[in-house]
Amino acid sequence: MSFDPNQLLNNPAGLMGLRGQLPPRPAGDAPAEPVPPPPYDPTMYENAFGRLGLLQIANVADLGCGPGNFTGVMVKRRQKTEVYLGVDMSHNNIKTAKAAYPGWNFIYGDFLSPQVIQQYERYEAYLLLNMMDVMEDDRAFLDTVPSGKPVLFSMPRFPKEGSLRYFDDMSELRDRYSNHLSIQSVGRYANALGESYSMVVGRRW
Repeated sequence: MSFDPNQLLNNPAGLMGLRGQLPPRPAGDAPAEPVPPPPYDPTMYENAFGRLGLLQIANVADLGCGPGNFTGVMVKRRQKTEVYLGVDMSHNNIKTAKAAYPGWNFIYGDFLSPQVIQQYERYEAYLLLNMMDVMEDDRAFLDTVPSGKPVLFSMPRFPKEGSLRYFDDMSELRDRYSNHLSIQSVGRYANALGESYSMVVGRRW
């Protein structure tokens, strides 16, 4: 069966049907008007969306969601709000994301804490964009992921300011994570500045 990115996490036609069945919203309870999110380069998030589609997952926890950039792709592709959860330890990021994407699910907290893990552990896949290169305990985090669960993360291929690691040699990347993940694919993409990144798809042993 060929992959249709519009069918990634749900059927948009089904979404419209669901909306048609919802009871009318009570008067005076109008939804919040969205606030435009800060400008961002969508390259990474579009790339991640396509790769998650190849996994044929039903929902995703976006760990380190920032101001909701990946959510913007979800909205553009007409995904249902209930198939997504964004987690970030910055109050400002969560406030920005909630203002830009009202009705979408965001929670504040450290995704390494047991209390927050309980909030997202039911999701089928974990997305970590701009996170694994800045985490001191990146491999320790992977050891907390349930067996068989997909993990998708980005990694710079150049020395990036603020990053603790980068891998231009893919064998070094595989050496670092192969004891923690079954690495299924390592894709390459460049952002609007021409900077090169890897997008890694793996599954917890």
